[in-house]
Amino acid sequence: MRQLVPQRLWTYGAAALLFTLPFTGSAQGLGFEEALRVAAERAPLLKARAASVHGATALQASAAELPDPKLSVGIDSLPINGPDRGSLTRDNFTQRQIGWTQDVPNRAKRAARSDAALARTAREQALLKIEQLAVRRETGLAWLASYFSAKRLQLFDNLIGQQRLLQATADTQLAAGKITPADVSTLQLEALALADRHDELQREAHHAHAALRRWIGDRDAAGLSGDAPHLQINRAWLQAHIERSPEVAALTPLRAMADADLREAEAAKSGDWSWGVRYGKRGPAYSDFVSVQLTFDWPVSPGTRQQPLIRARQKELERIEAGRDDALLQQTQALDTLLIELAETSSKQERLTQQTLPLAAQRVALLLAAYQGGREKLASVLEARKQQTDIGLRSLELQARQSAVQWRLNSIIPEQAP
Repeated sequence: MRQLVPQRLWTYGAAALLFTLPFTGSAQGLGFEEALRVAAERAPLLKARAASVHGATALQASAAELPDPKLSVGIDSLPINGPDRGSLTRDNFTQRQIGWTQDVPNRAKRAARSDAALARTAREQALLKIEQLAVRRETGLAWLASYFSAKRLQLFDNLIGQQRLLQATADTQLAAGKITPADVSTLQLEALALADRHDELQREAHHAHAALRRWIGDRDAAGLSGDAPHLQINRAWLQAHIERSPEVAALTPLRAMADADLREAEAAKSGDWSWGVRYGKRGPAYSDFVSVQLTFDWPVSPGTRQQPLIRARQKELERIEAGRDDALLQQTQALDTLLIELAETSSKQERLTQQTLPLAAQRVALLLAAYQGGREKLASVLEARKQQTDIGLRSLELQARQSAVQWRLNSIIPEQAP
């Protein structure tokens, strides 16, 4: 039996398409780094967190300041009966007073409050860094998902193109007696199966684009450009510096806040003090007067008043320290899991590229030759080509997983080793 289509159309299958066809993104489309930049500029999460940082910074200046002074005015010894009742001037004992009082928290308490404000700002900055890294990570993952979904569609569209060429010659081949009606039905069934698979891939692509628009808005309307980034992962460096992970590092200023709160509670045992001055004006028979007053707190029962708060603050500090240890363990586990997954995907991808894809292409070529010689049915060739297509898509899925894992590893710590 003569061959149905040119042989090069058959052999130029999934394996060749996978490694030779360029990505069809627009030259003016959105590249990987550009997507990260756009997301960092427009993410509402980052704007909200930046506002928190500015607010905490603004409070630093007032943290160690003295409380606002108190202004007092009053009347002392005002007559309420007799001929002078209600008069402010006829009774010489009636006094009109104005005073000024300033509370002064002790020095240790003010220092603790200042340190707490600094630690609160550092905490907000650490949370901002976590949000920045999260936005960067999720944007990169969304871009990669969109990129590889487009590549899968591109690979599948080329295979559908080959199928259409087969169908276009089917009627001629059937009229010439070179294929059977069963072969025509097989081609039609395969076309329907390919259409269903194409719809599934199209749906996945739409979902990936929707996820990307979550971070970059409508900037991906022109398509993507460039290739997926090639990231080098320094396993030893990551494992040695996992404590730099923002989720772990953010607990350092939180501990500083708790330590400052503890020192403020301990400072309460020393008590605060205040000073005041008061000016009084009496009747014409008496001179005006000025009073000066100093007031001191007297912590007479620290065991039942200050000490319970101190113990509570100590336990809070212990809770934060234990939480940091747990966060470090969680990040270490997450790092180990990603490294294991990277090793798995790399091993599978290498085996698929070097062995599986060449074998699938060889099988298609052998079955095609047998079909051309009348020793094999068209259905066998189509089944081999379907298997080759599935392997090509599997290779793209592994590439997508590998790139996603590499990007997650790259996003664990803000600064990576060169």
